[in-house]
Amino acid sequence: MKLVIAVLLILLITSCKEKINLLESVNIGYNLIDSVYEVNTANIITNGIVFPDSNEQSDKSVLSNIKFKFSIKKNSSQKLFYKIYYQNESYKFPETDSLAYENFYGSWNDTIGFKEITTENVIDSFIIIGNPRFESKFYGAKIDDYYINDSLINETIKSIKNDEEWYNMIVEKAKKNNYTIDEQIYLDALWVLKDKRNNGNENNRWKRNPRMGQYSALLIVCTEEALKKIPDYIKFINKKNEYGQYVNPYSYFLFGEGSKQDGIYTYLDSFLVKLKLTLKPGTGIYVDKVKLPLNTKIKESQNCGTSHRLFKHTLFEHFFSHENKNFKLNTIPVIIDWDKDKFTLNDYLYYKKIFSDTNKRVSSWIRNTSCACENVIDNNNEIEIFTPPSENINNAAKLNVGIKTRIGICYGKITAKVKLAKMLNENNIWNGVTNAIWLITQDLHSWNNRRFSKNGYTPKGNPYGEKQNFTPYSEIDFEIIKASPYWPAHYYKDTKRKKLSEKYDGTKDDTIIIALTNWDLASKDPENFSYPIQYISHHNKIYEAMRWDEYYQALTIRHPISHKEIFTKDYYYFQIEWKPTEIIWRIGPEKNQLHEIGYMNRTNTNIPNNQMVLVFNQEFHLSEWWPVPVYDQDFLPFARNKIAGKIYEITVE
Repeated sequence: MKLVIAVLLILLITSCKEKINLLESVNIGYNLIDSVYEVNTANIITNGIVFPDSNEQSDKSVLSNIKFKFSIKKNSSQKLFYKIYYQNESYKFPETDSLAYENFYGSWNDTIGFKEITTENVIDSFIIIGNPRFESKFYGAKIDDYYINDSLINETIKSIKNDEEWYNMIVEKAKKNNYTIDEQIYLDALWVLKDKRNNGNENNRWKRNPRMGQYSALLIVCTEEALKKIPDYIKFINKKNEYGQYVNPYSYFLFGEGSKQDGIYTYLDSFLVKLKLTLKPGTGIYVDKVKLPLNTKIKESQNCGTSHRLFKHTLFEHFFSHENKNFKLNTIPVIIDWDKDKFTLNDYLYYKKIFSDTNKRVSSWIRNTSCACENVIDNNNEIEIFTPPSENINNAAKLNVGIKTRIGICYGKITAKVKLAKMLNENNIWNGVTNAIWLITQDLHSWNNRRFSKNGYTPKGNPYGEKQNFTPYSEIDFEIIKASPYWPAHYYKDTKRKKLSEKYDGTKDDTIIIALTNWDLASKDPENFSYPIQYISHHNKIYEAMRWDEYYQALTIRHPISHKEIFTKDYYYFQIEWKPTEIIWRIGPEKNQLHEIGYMNRTNTNIPNNQMVLVFNQEFHLSEWWPVPVYDQDFLPFARNKIAGKIYEITVE
């Protein structure tokens, strides 16, 4: 749909005749044609999200800025000044909210204040770009310094070995961590190189990317006398007030002191433009060596690996799950083809009986595939990820595999078009795979901290640890599993739900569970923080949300669905709508046929406000992670066949 953006704007302030006569016309965004614009991804890794962005475009007619013009009638002796601001309207706090300073707003792409009007017809422009407030916490190394290759790693290892004190510390650390000295030196070298990425004076605009969705523009015209009364932290959006806080100029001019001052003329275009980000396969998959688990090989290829070309241009990255050797699988020594072999419930029960002794099973910890790029393939129209087959018991393993996006986002309607790996065979026996589509924090350094929590966050993975007012960890999940749709019976007060939980037998049908989780790290800031089960109402639905105890770090809703609904189709859609005050989960066979299956808001859980990336992976979980389990992971055979899923497209709107 086409939309004429060059509209005559409404004068917001009810004012005297002199003010109305001051302005003849205002046109903001008069060179914009479409109502919705796709963000250019050609330079998005190096520059972050920029709109408009015509770099590396063969078509030179592509917009390079957003233009605006206005005409003024003024007394020749009177000095007038102007400034343009923009703000994301889709994902914001109301301007009267105390958190309105968190909104994504900006002005000209520099730190100048108001400009003097020297002609009756003013023509100017601006762009929407990351870190518009020039916040120092988002500065760091130049983008090319983020690229780590073997040469840099070897140089760092050499430096460690030549430093006697450092080397001796490594020797002690290796003993403590049960690594060889060479392994520990390698890990420390990676840590050093990773840490250097955050040191530098480069404005890493991609650390605070523009949000997608609708943008407004706010034009301020003022007299010289009025300009003197406007605080510096409003004139210059990179400055803070006397309390060390940023102040949203929209709040100031539309609802605050600026709305009451004489000599200030305020003009708003509430719908300037709408932005959309689309991430498609075809650019390859990058492997970041500093995130590579120890002793993992790389199968370098043209479209997957560690090359500088892939570093600069790929939209996707190989993802490796956190490995913990304490999470052990003790799998029966049986290999089957889940697509062809007629594995039944009787088979499952038989093997559970004869291999009841743990010593008769294959013991290993939950870990990743051992060779990067071997089980993730960019086929241009799709990215395939697959759990590798086990050929014999000696090499049999249940291995995690996945990819993630490389563009950090904060808020948005994130929709994934995928074909997930099939989970049940024709007898409704689970192959053990957990399909996961989830948002995870982009970075664990302080630049990516969530907002201050007065009651504190518990450290990820350590729920009884000392609480912290800030944390960079965040996560919002879809996890698809074979488990009970009910929570364990003893958690229910309602007798009917208790009995349903006790009687449920998941081996009788093809019901699977979509688990919807927000990791709030047990922050008790929300007014309705509760446990174990709380009921959340939204759109005439009531959701059972579980937090196991007051220390548990996440809140989860379970949605039962037929396996056939998702896995017999060529693709399926999963959507997380992440807003400043709420999270909504939706699924459906088509993008225009999505339905809500989960909801939380800031009264129930702490909603993250830092940048995250989207992960797609196939994992193997311990059965006790999803009580009440239907099948025990240890008694599910290894797979002789490839278990594959596909990612077709991600949109952020």
